[in-house]
Order: sequence, then structure tokens, then C-alpha cells
Amino acid sequence: LAQAPLIQRIHIDQLASSGTTRRTITRFAAMAVARPRVAVFNMEIVGTVNPILPVVAELVQRGCEVRYYLSKETYVSDVASAGAEPVRFDDFCGRWEEVIQEDEEWLQSQGYSQPAFDALPGKEKSMMLRMMIYSLPAGCCLGRRLVKSWSQGWCPDVVLYNVMLLHPFLAAKQLGIRTASFSTYPGPGTPMHLYAQKFEEREAFDEEMAQHPSLVPANDIALKVFGIDVLKSQLQCRFFSDEANIVFNIPQLQGPVNEYQQRRLEGSTFHWVGSTDPQLSGFAPRVEPELDSKCSNELPWSEEPGTKVLLVSLGSLTVEYRWEAAEHLSSTGWITGKQYSLRLWSELLETFGGREDVRVILSIGQRDEAREVLGDLPSNFRALKFLDQVSALRRCDAFVTHGGANSIKEATLLGVPMIVTPFCVDQPTNGEAVERYGAGVCFSDLMATPRGELSEAVKVALGDGPTVQQWRERSLELGEALRQAGGAPAAAEACLSLLVERASKGGA
Repeated sequence: LAQAPLIQRIHIDQLASSGTTRRTITRFAAMAVARPRVAVFNMEIVGTVNPILPVVAELVQRGCEVRYYLSKETYVSDVASAGAEPVRFDDFCGRWEEVIQEDEEWLQSQGYSQPAFDALPGKEKSMMLRMMIYSLPAGCCLGRRLVKSWSQGWCPDVVLYNVMLLHPFLAAKQLGIRTASFSTYPGPGTPMHLYAQKFEEREAFDEEMAQHPSLVPANDIALKVFGIDVLKSQLQCRFFSDEANIVFNIPQLQGPVNEYQQRRLEGSTFHWVGSTDPQLSGFAPRVEPELDSKCSNELPWSEEPGTKVLLVSLGSLTVEYRWEAAEHLSSTGWITGKQYSLRLWSELLETFGGREDVRVILSIGQRDEAREVLGDLPSNFRALKFLDQVSALRRCDAFVTHGGANSIKEATLLGVPMIVTPFCVDQPTNGEAVERYGAGVCFSDLMATPRGELSEAVKVALGDGPTVQQWRERSLELGEALRQAGGAPAAAEACLSLLVERASKGGA
């Protein structure tokens, strides 16, 4: 049970009743609503923005009026280029304390007591813990603001929201609006906050967390105001819709799902639509606009024929956000991003430094300390703060990666073999899936791995033997599965099918 996918991929021709075609779904949706109105809510980071913009463009092309809610200017032009109307709305991620403070009086009026406020985690706590605790009280506050806005003016027919955000779901439920969540990582099998917990201990961990003194009264508010018992019906940090959930991934990359999680998701529908950008063209720039001018114009992978190129990218969580935070659980103890990065970089330098037949490109993030600790580099190593990863993947022979969902999808779409060294969150199960499918190898506990084993795996990946040939073939197979899963059209169908369903039941 634990190893089985929660739900198999739903094909486009299964989205409506038997025999209903894609064109029919669009026509029925148009009949149900003169011009379907869709509200989109997302995290404001490039890895979550790029997958949803092709869906936005597809919905607009089908005659929908799409409003995309943003708190910053970063992606306004990209959203507008996709055909949606950018709408200013309050930020959620990282601004939890301010949201709570702004709505403190309302929370108190709803029964949120001083002990509940006092128990909220401070900024010295981990990002994941703070998100887990703040998501419910801050979600109630922002949900209330959305309800007020939609009750007084423009109101959507469908809310399409990032599964990490609670407030769009709460507001939609109070107003009777259809909902569809979306996620870039491979569905409910991703452990997120449970990555450091043993599989069999996760239910007890979540049950204990649900008794947190800041969550219980917030859940009472969610039930009273929005009609949703979040702690009993939802997973921690992932707020799946009970109607439709769009996964920008494929079941082959999903990790195991605990039975207690499956029970909570019973009746939910999951649409595995693969990649919405199979050509990796990118609606939004993959390098943040304010950093683009700092990128090197040099192509560090340009070398003489016969030179192998190794790309090494440990992800922003490791080399930036958790650089000083001990959030990787190894059998040797809790490890910071700095410790983890140095362990990996130092072995590669020892093994491959000075070799004329190998070029190593390190993506090290923005911290000056990361470059300083590397010291003087051999001539065949380059350490870059900013890197267009897709351009590099198109030219590299092997990829040492932290195993983020987007990195794995990019690598498989290009058929690149992977050596996965996961740090936290979804990365361990992503890496295990890569190894299970045969597209590479995963070092789940790098800190406890004898020095030299990682380098041997890299040598295999840079070679031409049967093992790496299989890795490339299986990587290409995963990439092809991502291409064939339906993409943006399938995601749009999932949204429009909600209106078809409502019309067929006599709804407005």
C-alpha cells in the first residue's frame, strides 16, 4: 500500500463523461458561464511561476477571464504576457507575523487568545516550522480579506491555487466557488515537513503537531467562519482541493503515501499533467530579473571536443536559505547547508581538480562566503553565483543535483543522467524515485557516505559504459512521460471540467 501511487494519471479524455471530447468540455463550460472567471494564486518564485503560466495562457485562449494575484512586481509583466490581469494582493510566505499583527483584533474577536499568540514560533525557528504553524491563522486572515473583496466586486467561478496556500481554498469554500490546487512536486507522496521522520512515525508526528496551541484555536476559526475543519481534512502544509488537484509531474516520480494521508484525500481527484513547458522555453526568466545583469556572459561549458562537463547544483535551500541552518538530518546528526555543500564540493575538488578531460561547473548561490570557502579553484572548475540551469543542462554530460522537483524534470526532459544528493523537504523522495526508475543514483545520507563513493558515481556518469547508458535511457523515458501527460491543455481541462460538472448538476 505504501509504495503504490495514490491515484493513477487521469487522461484528458477521462475528464468528463465517457465520450466527451476536449472541445465539448470547453463548449459546455462556456455554456455554463458566459465567460468563465478564474482566480490564480501562487508562490512568487520562478520554479512555481513557470509551470502555471502556460496553463494561464491556455485558459485565456479558451475564453476565460483570468486574474492572477501577486504581491510583488517581479512577475507582473510575465503574467500579463500570458494574458491574465495581474491583481495586487497581500503576500503570505515570509510575511506571516505582519499578517497576524494586522488582523490581531479580528482574531481576538473570533476567540484567538493571548496564549495562542504567544505560542507562535519566532523568526529564529526554521522556515518549515513557521510555515506549518502560521499557515492556518494567517490563512484565516487572508481568506477573510479575499471573501470581502469577492463579495463586493469581481468574483471567480474557479480558484486555481498553489497547494501550499490555504487562504484561496478557505475563501472559495465559504463562497461556494469551485477549487483546483496545483503543485510542482510529485503529489501527496512528497513528505515536505516529514522528510526527517521515519515513514511509520509520520502519523504520530502530525497528530502531535495538530495539538499545537497556536493551531487549535485557528482551526476553530476556520471551522466557524469558513466551514472547514483544516486539521482533520487536510495534510500539514499541503491544502489539496476536495474537487481537483493538478500535478505538474508524473506518478513514476511520486514517493510512498502514508495510509492516514490517503484517508484524508479519499474522494479527491488528481490530474497528473506532466510538464507544461516541455521545450523548456520558460515563460518567466529562470534567473531572477534583478540578478540577470550579474550573470556571466561566458559559457563555462564551452570546451575542446572530448571534454566532459559536470554540472553541480545543490539548490537555493542548501546554498542560500539553509546555509547556516541545521536542517538536513544525517545519521551523523543535523547538518547545515554550509557543512553539506563543503562535504560535496571538497570531494569533487580532490578527485577532479586539474583534470583536462573534465570541466566542473558549480552553482554556488549568492553568499560571498560560499565562494570564499572554496578558495583558489583549479583551472577546470568554475564557481558561479548565477546560472541559467537549463542552458547548462543542454550542454552537460552529467548532473549532480539536490533533487528538487523542477531540477529533476529539467534533467529528464533533456535525458541527463543524475547523481542526486538530497538535503531536505521533497528532495529525498525525489532522489529515491530517480534511483528506483533507473535514471541515476541517489546518496540519501551523503554525510555518512565514505569519501570517494560519490566521485566513483560521477566517473560512471561521465563515462560511456552500460550503466550510464541505462541512466540516460531511463532519464529520457521519464522526460517523454512528462511530455505525453497532457501538459497545459490537460490542466485547463481539469479547471473547465469543474464548471461542466456544476452545470450538469444544475448549478449556476
